[in-house]
Amino acid sequence: MVDSFDTTIAAAERAGICFDDASPPTSHRIQQTDEFELNFIDWGDDTGTKPTIIFIHGFLQQSRTWDFTCLALRSRFRCISLDLRGHGDSGRPVAPDYSTHYYLSDLHRLIDHLSHEMDIDRFGLCGLSLGGHLSYIYASEHPNTVDAIVVVDVAPEANREARKGINRYISALPKDGSFDALVDKVAKMSPMRSREAVRGSLLRATRLRPDGTWEWKNDPRLLERHRASFSPEDYWAALGKVTVPSLFVLGQNSKLVAPETVRRMVETVQGSSATYVPKASHRVPGDNPIGFIKAVSPFLDRYVLNSDVGRHRDVKLAPS
Repeated sequence: MVDSFDTTIAAAERAGICFDDASPPTSHRIQQTDEFELNFIDWGDDTGTKPTIIFIHGFLQQSRTWDFTCLALRSRFRCISLDLRGHGDSGRPVAPDYSTHYYLSDLHRLIDHLSHEMDIDRFGLCGLSLGGHLSYIYASEHPNTVDAIVVVDVAPEANREARKGINRYISALPKDGSFDALVDKVAKMSPMRSREAVRGSLLRATRLRPDGTWEWKNDPRLLERHRASFSPEDYWAALGKVTVPSLFVLGQNSKLVAPETVRRMVETVQGSSATYVPKASHRVPGDNPIGFIKAVSPFLDRYVLNSDVGRHRDVKLAPS
């Protein structure tokens, strides 16, 4: 079972998330290398017939980023969320190299496990930021196993000033102190979220010590060892090879992806579309969880729930 799930349910109810099943999902470990294991969360399939969606978090986030989304979608989909190496409850390489191609290998390892151990050979992909990059790179290389992709607030190229703003936010995050002080600080830095929502998110992102202090679950070496394996040209080339139904979701208050870049993405991926979620910045599923769920549900119902439709690569998406 996963920890702090009672806080997820309480926070989801306060946020107005609609869900039918409040049972906790299960946490699983799989060997990635001789050095460490990967953690993933399985929200279950009580019917044995639900189509699968794999959720991939952004840099310095974790599988629990998707709790509200998975809670709302689990009645129709088997939701599986991955902790990339060094993030959340996944292990840490002894000599850490947190380059993008290593994260991509983590996604490959999960998919290999799902295929061989759980008979899951087709799925949708939904990724935020770094997870969005991984989603469309994987889909470009394996179109016959992916029903559809949702790429959240990321593009082959980013607005530099917005990127600097995200880096400043990360640098300003506390590294020690009491948990209540951490909640106060992050709540001030996250005006789109209530203090209760921030507290619930931090309970899932940290480990609390008996003395009331805390530590981040993420490897503290992530920032200094994070490296981009792909250039913007590489990302554009990967997008150009995507043939599966694709939805680009942007936070209306996010400045990371310029409108002209969004238009180019839609033009690059034939039949794709883009939509903006109001009252959301870069961390769209957490900033406005109801808005995000409303934005992606019709697309996922059409191209993943109805997987026969999702397999027709010449289908056209209606513009948002």
